[in-house]
Amino acid sequence: MKKYYGIILLVFIMLFCLCFFACGEDAPPVGAPQEAPKEEIIPTACADILKIGKADCIVINTGSHVLMIDTGESENLPRIHAYMQEKGYERIDALIITHYDKDHIGGAEEILERYDVKAVFESSFTESSAEYVQYHEVAGEKGIEIKKLSENARLELDGNVIDILVPQMKKYSTEKDNNISLIVSVKCGENKLLFCGDALELRMAELVYDKVGHYDLVKLPHHGSYLENYPMVLEELTPTYCAITCSGKNPADDKTLSLLQDMGAEVYQTSNGIISVSVGAGGIDINQ
Repeated sequence: MKKYYGIILLVFIMLFCLCFFACGEDAPPVGAPQEAPKEEIIPTACADILKIGKADCIVINTGSHVLMIDTGESENLPRIHAYMQEKGYERIDALIITHYDKDHIGGAEEILERYDVKAVFESSFTESSAEYVQYHEVAGEKGIEIKKLSENARLELDGNVIDILVPQMKKYSTEKDNNISLIVSVKCGENKLLFCGDALELRMAELVYDKVGHYDLVKLPHHGSYLENYPMVLEELTPTYCAITCSGKNPADDKTLSLLQDMGAEVYQTSNGIISVSVGAGGIDINQ
């Protein structure tokens, strides 16, 4: 009988030792507060499509980063500077030049001179215009990197995913060089925004070929001009909202507006004022 007591006592001692060393110094004391699980960060973004006539300048704030898509014409700079001052923006983390028409790059030289621009993204296609040469010279003088894109590029900023989509053909007709436009896709949580530069039929057809799918908001290309393949393109994008950069003097094409109306898309035009798009957990909110 004593033999069994000895075995039971030995087993008890072994169990006690196992519990003691398993609990050790790393185990939290009883009643100690537990670390709360980390909350998922929901990205937010604000995109302002400026009212500068028949020209493009779009500024996107992702929280701690500022992006600018195109710079309008030189004559638009006072309005752009007033907007930047009002927002308190002195730094541009990424300046994206969609293509080289003066209503998209005319203000680039002064933008590079005036603001702390970290990097410039442009198409791998080149240009010989005075505006193009001048902003390249300023970038060189200030040591600003110009990234010429021959492949799609991705920026991940404050939880937002920004894809810069490059033209897929090596050459487009010189009469339709708007097709070299970079197209910018912004994914903020479950919401997606698309900015199409001045892309024409061939370039927009590439989006259909790639099956990019639904976008909540699309900044239509080329100031609302009608594209022959718009029915196919818009069927692919199925935008809930559309934005058009235009003016009273240079309005959007009636055929474009009619098609959008038939689709049930809600249309905003910069001829009526700046278009401010806010994206967050609650979805998209647009003010004009």
